Amino acid sequence: MPKFKHSPNGAGTVTKLSGNRRKPFRALAPARFDLEQQKWVQDTVGYFETAIQARDALAAYRQCPPAISPKTTFCELFEVWKPQGYMNISKSAINGYNAAFSRFAPIHSQRVVEIKTPQLQFCIAEQARAGASHSALHQMKVVAGLLMKYAVQLDLINRNYAEFVQIPKEEQTEKGILTDLDLMKIQAEAENGDTAARHVMIMCFTGWRIQEYCSLTVFDYDREQHTLRGGLKTDAGRDRVVPVPERVRGYVEEFFASSERLCGLNVKQLREAFYLLLDRLGIQSADEQKKKITPHSTRHTYNSMLAKQGVSVEKRMKLMGQVSEDVNRKIYTHTEIEELTAAVSGL
Repeated sequence: MPKFKHSPNGAGTVTKLSGNRRKPFRALAPARFDLEQQKWVQDTVGYFETAIQARDALAAYRQCPPAISPKTTFCELFEVWKPQGYMNISKSAINGYNAAFSRFAPIHSQRVVEIKTPQLQFCIAEQARAGASHSALHQMKVVAGLLMKYAVQLDLINRNYAEFVQIPKEEQTEKGILTDLDLMKIQAEAENGDTAARHVMIMCFTGWRIQEYCSLTVFDYDREQHTLRGGLKTDAGRDRVVPVPERVRGYVEEFFASSERLCGLNVKQLREAFYLLLDRLGIQSADEQKKKITPHSTRHTYNSMLAKQGVSVEKRMKLMGQVSEDVNRKIYTHTEIEELTAAVSGL
């Protein structure tokens, strides 16, 4: 069944049915989780002669959600909350919330007024025992908090019991750095023309996060000052300037000579190439489950080398795009660029 027009997230759907029909436009309500079928379904609001009529009917439907009462179940609350909860979030975020809510299946049919912290904690504990990741458990707590906050707004309950839910602490694995011997092995491979080794060398001597590195283009490279401008994640990290040390400058310019992108691999491909390189050089087995050396270790390596060169904490934070008191100032003076270039000249 073809979709006629994309509607905002959580707003329902309008489809145009095939054939010669008097009312070919079908309005479907926002998806809800059916407890009996154990799947997401969309109820039909009605059939209409025009798409505009169908969209108007959906708008009217959203204005009159199911009645809220002390008998309202957790699943029903979720359905009432979705139109406003999903209004300004991305499709991936919606999918994440839907997945998190499905993990609360044991209490879907329970009345909201009966749900307290122990019931929410039980669901999270069950998922933890089943092997759910820390991020999945965190998402469960987020969704529970949003729904219970909404229930407070509707005067169903007096307090948000999700605030007291706890999730297991994420297991922290110590991330290592590449040693001088490791770098010598990688540099030898790079000098022999190995593309992955050259990318790893550039990352070690510029400190970019792997996502940032894969997004750099020739338009981010200043050939006169030999700097790269880019960055993601934080205010301090975005649009930062990083001088390219002479040791890896040739690799950068070779890559840009053949492509507009610094790295011709996506993040997944570069990560795989990174681990295969370390395995081939005997630095770390690609089969190790808990890897101490990861692509992010190149940032730790960069920071460690700068520290050994006596570069100040302030300059290291600026080079790596970490939060500092000067986080909101995005203009780099010529003097500052010279100072940053001098800071990395010893690498």
